[in-house]
Amino acid sequence: MTLIYGRPDLSVSFQGHYINETTKFDYFTEQRLTNERRTFNSVPYSFQSWDPPKTYENEQIQLSQSKGYLLSQNESSSDHVIYQLHGGAYIKQFSNRYNEMAVRYSSVYNGADVFSLDYRTAPEQEHPAALNDAMEGYRWLIDQGYEPDEIVVTGDSAGGGLALAMGLKLRDQDQPLPSMFILASPWTDLAANGDSYETKIQDDALFGSPNPDTAPEYPVPVTYAGDHDLTDPYLSPAYGEYNHFPPILIQTGREELLLSDSQTIYEKAKAAGTTVQFIEYEGLFHNFYISQPEIPEGQEAWKRIESFIEEHK
Repeated sequence: MTLIYGRPDLSVSFQGHYINETTKFDYFTEQRLTNERRTFNSVPYSFQSWDPPKTYENEQIQLSQSKGYLLSQNESSSDHVIYQLHGGAYIKQFSNRYNEMAVRYSSVYNGADVFSLDYRTAPEQEHPAALNDAMEGYRWLIDQGYEPDEIVVTGDSAGGGLALAMGLKLRDQDQPLPSMFILASPWTDLAANGDSYETKIQDDALFGSPNPDTAPEYPVPVTYAGDHDLTDPYLSPAYGEYNHFPPILIQTGREELLLSDSQTIYEKAKAAGTTVQFIEYEGLFHNFYISQPEIPEGQEAWKRIESFIEEHK
């Protein structure tokens, strides 16, 4: 009854509020009992573990140091493609969740091909391994005949930060950029300097802490960074500049620790004259439309993605 009628904002769906509060309750209770924070174990991905829908085929692509998976429709070819970079703090490997997301992305972009990168992760591989893999994957797409203005780059969490880092490097090397970036809760500040790392520490259901005094310096593990400068824009895009960038869509939950990561990108892109749309969802959690696409806010977020692509393609 408290979950149903005790919502601080009744505009937040019951499903979204319930998932946020129960996840936070379980996580914070575990911290109080064990005095330990959640670990992020990664399970190696098996290409044979997922069968695409009947109208699609999925091909494994071997790159020099990583792999990718090209999802395409059986009976029609597409000259446009979505380049998907998965999340997981640069620790978690690709999973079947992102195969399902590939199907969703294809459906909101007129049956587009989707190339999902299975980049190298920490602790075995540190920066700039994932960035190098992302750059190679982008070049591979162009080599296959996809024009840059037909490539949409999507990324969530660490994948969102990786997408922006790749964009910064492409621009700095005078290489053609993709048509747009679509980002879910991007992790862009590994140095954790943003305001929300303090103001949202007791709100975030995934990276938060019930006691701010005992919260770690880096609530999201920065294993991937190694000894690298945490303010390097190619590692933490919050410290980059966004002039001469294509349109950017950012969607995030208002209750998450990484909120200022998105706000910083939005403010910098807007100041640079870049077309940028930033949407915060009240009462929602990190990566909500990736992990829970069927809740009302998740469905709304996917509709906004479809509209943004239609407007800027």
